[in-house]
Amino acid sequence: MVERSVSEQDKSILFIDVGNSLAKYCCMRATEIQNTELCDINPSLEYFSETLTPVQLLPRVSHIYLSYVKAPEWLDALHQEAAQQNIPIVTATSAKHTRINHSILINGYNNVTNMGVDRWLAMIAAVGLFPQKSDFVVVDAGTAITCDVIFRHQHQGGWIAPGLKTLKTSLLSNTEQVFTNDKAQTQHAEPIILGTDTPDCVEQGCLAQLNGMVNLACETLNDQTDDFIVLITGGDQIKLSFPRKNNIHYFANLVLIGLIQLAKTGLIVEKNNETSINSI
Repeated sequence: MVERSVSEQDKSILFIDVGNSLAKYCCMRATEIQNTELCDINPSLEYFSETLTPVQLLPRVSHIYLSYVKAPEWLDALHQEAAQQNIPIVTATSAKHTRINHSILINGYNNVTNMGVDRWLAMIAAVGLFPQKSDFVVVDAGTAITCDVIFRHQHQGGWIAPGLKTLKTSLLSNTEQVFTNDKAQTQHAEPIILGTDTPDCVEQGCLAQLNGMVNLACETLNDQTDDFIVLITGGDQIKLSFPRKNNIHYFANLVLIGLIQLAKTGLIVEKNNETSINSI
């Protein structure tokens, strides 16, 4: 079957987030991005695989926004094919300052090139999603768990630690009489309890470490303000539980939302015939 060509008007912007374990993407039309508040955008999340790469989506794409913390095998092919088809690729990087709407997010790193772009995009998403707020705890619970604190749009710093699976794998591979099983694994947020056998002790102990890190970040920000938003993303987000119940928001993928915010800013700038798109 011959694939029907897509008119330029019907083409979408392709957003790609390549993490340590999975490559995710979504597509949106420019008009939808321009005319919709970021908090009302609910991107349909898809996954690349061995049989599906971004190159296959190029006939339906006008622009690409790309984020990766681990270079995928198809990266060179994507750049080559996109160049041949005159499809611009915007590769996101961490910046010292980024303008989001009427706010400026300031990076707390001395050397911003050391910060994983996924963390920066998640923070951009936080500011874009809650334009009336300036204080956030941003958590991404995946292969690694990251936690970043923002006060008055100034990144205060953060933490990086092994994620739940990485933590358990490290524990089990470096001990002899410690073990776990599927029965002990929790499938959703539950109060952390004391284990009464080894598998439960492993599961609950690892969860206690992750939750302790996030709650300590909340306590740290709470010393400066009690009016802050907690944003949780990542594959293990359902495993996190908090004594604090208000102002906690869960998102399937904050990195993609951050990319969409960059595109939204870029489209506004393009509309106003300016040249700079996201950072100052």
